[in-house]
Amino acid sequence: VKLPKQSNPVLNRAANCTPATGRKFLEFNNVSALIETGGSMWLDRSRGKNAYEVPKGSGNTLIYIGALWMGGMDVNNQLKIAALRYRIGNDFWAGPLSTNPGTGDITQGKLDYGPAEIDADDCVKWDQFFITTRKEVEEFNAWYECGLDPNCDADYEYPNYQIPSSIIEWGNAAHGDISKDQDYYIAPYYERPNGQIGYDPINDGDYPWYDLTGEVDCRTSRRVTLYGDYNMWWVFNDKGNIHTETGGDPIGMEVRAQAFAFATNDEVNSMTFYNYELINRSYYTLNNTYFAIWVDSDIGCSEDDFLGCDVQRGLGYQYNADANDDGCQYAINGYPPAIGVDFFEGPYQDNDGIDNPLTTNVPLAISEKGIPYKGLGIGYGDGVIDNERFGMKRFVYYDGQLPQNSFGDPQTAIQYYNYMRGFWRDGTRFVYGASGNSSSTGSLGNVTTDYCFPGDSDPVHWGTSGVVTNFEWSEQYPAPGLSANVVGDRRFVQSAGPFVLEPGALNNITFGVVYGRAFDGDPFSSVLEVRKADDKAQALFDNCFRILNGPDSPEMSIQELDKELILY
Repeated sequence: VKLPKQSNPVLNRAANCTPATGRKFLEFNNVSALIETGGSMWLDRSRGKNAYEVPKGSGNTLIYIGALWMGGMDVNNQLKIAALRYRIGNDFWAGPLSTNPGTGDITQGKLDYGPAEIDADDCVKWDQFFITTRKEVEEFNAWYECGLDPNCDADYEYPNYQIPSSIIEWGNAAHGDISKDQDYYIAPYYERPNGQIGYDPINDGDYPWYDLTGEVDCRTSRRVTLYGDYNMWWVFNDKGNIHTETGGDPIGMEVRAQAFAFATNDEVNSMTFYNYELINRSYYTLNNTYFAIWVDSDIGCSEDDFLGCDVQRGLGYQYNADANDDGCQYAINGYPPAIGVDFFEGPYQDNDGIDNPLTTNVPLAISEKGIPYKGLGIGYGDGVIDNERFGMKRFVYYDGQLPQNSFGDPQTAIQYYNYMRGFWRDGTRFVYGASGNSSSTGSLGNVTTDYCFPGDSDPVHWGTSGVVTNFEWSEQYPAPGLSANVVGDRRFVQSAGPFVLEPGALNNITFGVVYGRAFDGDPFSSVLEVRKADDKAQALFDNCFRILNGPDSPEMSIQELDKELILY
């Protein structure tokens, strides 16, 4: 029996999800960062308070809120978009989407879900984080393999061992509901050879998939595993209801997300990292698609900040405009720190049958869709065809204190999209110099740019398409003869694109938040510390987030003698 469209209960429920409420602090190392299942990060909305704190417990907050943005044009040139700012509305809901085109038919009592759909019950079911640690998984794997080894006594080596609840409960994340046309494989897990299909840690030794053996090369594989010493995993989508944040039409995107951290004795201990695996569950192609990270950083107080970018590193950063952060309840005592966001990897560049070059020859990079700096993407000039992935292709900003004119917060879907494309809200280009507005004194109004305030980080003039400029543009030095910019409440957008997003296409983006603090010199000195920390973050990413373990602790025995102990 073919159901009339208006009576299809799935379609009626699909646009009726309630806003996600799951929230949890990532606070495994020297950072405390609040994450929400509804797509927003770092803001404690219940108290209206910044919730990205470094060092943890210090009260020093550095970011107000951040979120994932995405958008593109369909074949009819209609914009499809999903984005958040402050969750006054919602563009994202918890849970995975259906995978099939769907017919609306009932066969043997089973309703065939349409493309990129979800019902309200599943939005509630998936409104949670799944927490694991690499240490627990390593120990579980060692215990299970010991049981398979006739020369290993598991009762002796692992006395009273119990499988952690986090590993058992991973089964709730590992599989979707195939009766609702969801993907059977959702959260990544290691399925041990010769076992049964499906996640089963008790009988088959399956586990949440940290790449314990180093078998996945993140530089060439499209498979996503779990990362970090501590990992928060969740899944969300942009089809659970009407978009009330951007007011735009949904894409049909399923996002499998993880936030993770490492406990170390160096700068990595003050970093957090994020990966989004994005699957286009819709049946249509999007052209001129962009993925972006939007960040509203506040270095303590919100209204006295500058920002900039390091083009070579693919890094955006924010810092206090002067050496004193005061005038609000969140003021940071002493010399203020800086925060940076490194866009390690973005979506795949469109296939073109060549190995796009990594070259400092800007005309060649432009003509062959290459890049001049390693920090702007991966897979370029490595001898492999069509594995190139964008890094930070745009870095733009706006100010929350500006009146609602061409240069303030986005209010409509197209204005969100304009910022992702590297344009001002009104669709005009950013230009080199001053505030980046062509009408501002000191700007090079005829020199457009993809990167705001690059300072000395773009020696080959990639951001201006090879046009040579006569000064290194920053907020502190906006133009020759001009004093520093007016301080403000800055927000920035780091985006990657444009590219064609095909139905069923799988992408993932990875970024990290790095911290640095100097205790003397110019306020920009803290940015120099961020750059040093980011070099370690980049090296960690390049090593597929594998931190080298130290040597095992020695095995020790003690012999008791008269008034002495001998340790072996």
